[in-house]
Amino acid sequence: MMLLCLKDKITEIKTNLMRKNRPAQNNRILRSNLKPHQSRSRWSGFFPPKFSLSAQFFFIFLSFSLGLLSTCRTESTLIKAAGVVDGETSLITSLVSGRILEYNLREGEKVSKGQVAARIDSARIAKKIEGLGIAERELQVNRSKLGRQIELLKRNLNYWQEQVKRLKKLTETKAVTGDELERAQLQLEQIEAELEINRSSLESLHWQQLAIQNQREQLEFELQDYTIEVPVDGQILESLVTAGETVLPGKTLARILIQDSLFVETFLEEKELGRLKPDQEVVVLVDGYSGELPGKIFYISHEAEFSPKYIISEKERKTLLYQVKIRVKDEEGILKLGMPVTIVIKPEN
Repeated sequence: MMLLCLKDKITEIKTNLMRKNRPAQNNRILRSNLKPHQSRSRWSGFFPPKFSLSAQFFFIFLSFSLGLLSTCRTESTLIKAAGVVDGETSLITSLVSGRILEYNLREGEKVSKGQVAARIDSARIAKKIEGLGIAERELQVNRSKLGRQIELLKRNLNYWQEQVKRLKKLTETKAVTGDELERAQLQLEQIEAELEINRSSLESLHWQQLAIQNQREQLEFELQDYTIEVPVDGQILESLVTAGETVLPGKTLARILIQDSLFVETFLEEKELGRLKPDQEVVVLVDGYSGELPGKIFYISHEAEFSPKYIISEKERKTLLYQVKIRVKDEEGILKLGMPVTIVIKPEN
């Protein structure tokens, strides 16, 4: 390969000299400007006197050839490979079912995280929340009534407890009959039982109210799913629905290319991996773009695999290659997802 490169360089230089130089005219100019002892050779002072003119030209040719050979060797160390632009994507998905009332995504437009992508009809959930709110208010009214009844029973309980104590003393002195004490004790027991029932009812209402609150909070949490937001900053690659459609849980509404996630993927042979390392600089060439895009290697696979479909050569397609990923600095937005590119890497060793 180096000899072919050298041959091409020499042929090119020889052709240019034959086109541009006119020997007779050049000889006249040379003789007119140089002294007699200088007209033999411009290199005669560099070589010993016994060196012939042909020997001098041979050494000049040899030096020039070594320079060209060095240039060819440098060019041959470059690694060139086909690549394709890839990137990280995110899906905007509906978690609920319903009709799309509002849809704000268009293919190709840039979107921001938190932006409203769509609104799903949530009337059914809203109605449930409203019903639970009414039930909760009714429970609160009943709890207030029970609370007042319990306070009244507590006062009656205190009264009859005092009555029983007083009647017990009077019974001991025979001032009252035992029947009056018995009636007072029955009244006290009845109030205690009623008070216990009301306390149980109040506790039951409390737990019912907590259950309603939990249901309402759960529905309000689900209600948030009816407003679908953009999950990340990026650009809409595909829009898959329109306003008015009915969606089911798990339906994908759109696909987003995550901002600043583009990278170039290429595959190289094992013998080339030893000349690469992470953060190594790379040049990316794009068809139709005259400039070069700088990049850096950020991933080198440790596992070989068959090359992808975009490798054209059948020989390379049947070869086990290693995946290499390159992060590219593309301020002008030239790279597009799926775009074929050429990778040029100058190994560091």
